[in-house]
Amino acid sequence: MTIREKMKNGMLYTDLGEGLEEERINCKELLFDYNNTRPSQEAERKELLKKLLGSCGENIWIEPNLRMAYGKNTHIGENFYANFNLVVVDDIEVYIGNNVMIAPNVTITATGHPVDPDLRKGGAQFSIPVKIGNDVWIGSNVDRKSTRLNSSHLYTSR
Repeated sequence: MTIREKMKNGMLYTDLGEGLEEERINCKELLFDYNNTRPSQEAERKELLKKLLGSCGENIWIEPNLRMAYGKNTHIGENFYANFNLVVVDDIEVYIGNNVMIAPNVTITATGHPVDPDLRKGGAQFSIPVKIGNDVWIGSNVDRKSTRLNSSHLYTSR
C-alpha cells in the first residue's frame, strides 16, 4: 500500500517519499510570499490563495500569518474570514463551508501521532479528514484536537 493510500485510509504512515517533501516545500514557498505581502497588496494575496488552496470560493480573507502543511488539501467555501495566526495541518482534506469565521490563534489539524511511544519512534502519524460546515464560528485559541470531538466534523447548530 502506498503512503498516500495509508494517509487517505486513516492508517499509520510516515510522510517521507512519493513527492510529499516537495509538496510541503512548495506550500512553504507560497506561504512565505503570502505572509510577506504588504497590507495594500490584496490582489496579490488573493492570487496566492488560489495557487495555494485546493479550492476556494469568493470573498475569502485570511490575515497573515498563515501556516499550512500542504495547502492544496484545504478547500474553503464562500464568505470566509480567518483572523491572525491560522494553522491548518492539511496532510489530507480539510473542508471549510460557507460563511465561516475563525478567530485568532486557531489550529485545525487533520493529522495526529499515536499515543503509544513505540509507535511514534519512527515518526508514525495518522490523518482523518476535517469537515467544518456552513455558518460556523470558531473562537480564539481553539484547535480541533483539544476540543475532544467525537469526529472531525463541526457543523452549524441550525
